[in-house]
Amino acid sequence: MYIFDIDGTLLNTLKVISYHLNKTLRAYGLVEIPIKKVREFVGNGPKVLLNRAFDYQNFDGDESLKEEIYKVYNKSYDDNPLYLTEPFSGIKEALDILKERNEIVVAFSNKPDQTCKKILNGIFGENYFDYILGFRNDYKRKPSAEGLMIIADHFGVNFSDILYFGDSEVDIKCGKNANVFTVACSWGFRDREILEKEKPDLIIDSPEEITSIRRI
Repeated sequence: MYIFDIDGTLLNTLKVISYHLNKTLRAYGLVEIPIKKVREFVGNGPKVLLNRAFDYQNFDGDESLKEEIYKVYNKSYDDNPLYLTEPFSGIKEALDILKERNEIVVAFSNKPDQTCKKILNGIFGENYFDYILGFRNDYKRKPSAEGLMIIADHFGVNFSDILYFGDSEVDIKCGKNANVFTVACSWGFRDREILEKEKPDLIIDSPEEITSIRRI
């Protein structure tokens, strides 16, 4: 089974996240966040993204206002999630090969579940993935291993049969917490040095390498 993180692994979503984040911040008279900083802030879901944006500009609004801004951002993104979004070069070709081999191909993200499905169905087509799991309230976000457990249980597979791909320290920790073979993807939103520090089982530099991986 092949399980893929979405943002920074399957899809280049940095521009669309920056767009909706800064659109929301502007609506509340707040300072926009440079895209280089947005790149550092993503990976733990939208609430952490917003909290990091607030911290970056020392925003001291009360919690109710922050919650309102968070909801406005989520709605803005969910209303138009495909804008400026595209798969990384070579990803579709690699996934097609896996599917031709009859491998199970799954997408797994800290992004809200309904948004994940809307994005992936819009870009890859309905039912392209065997399973899509975004964040839901019945399990803990990555780096918790609970999401991977849900996926494994859904298909009745052992963790030893899973290869998990992600582009951030959050993904590597998630994979380690589940004790699955964890592959870090250096084309995403983290520098290679950050990935190396987390000691994944393997680091790859292009989607073309996905189909030739052998477990260490």
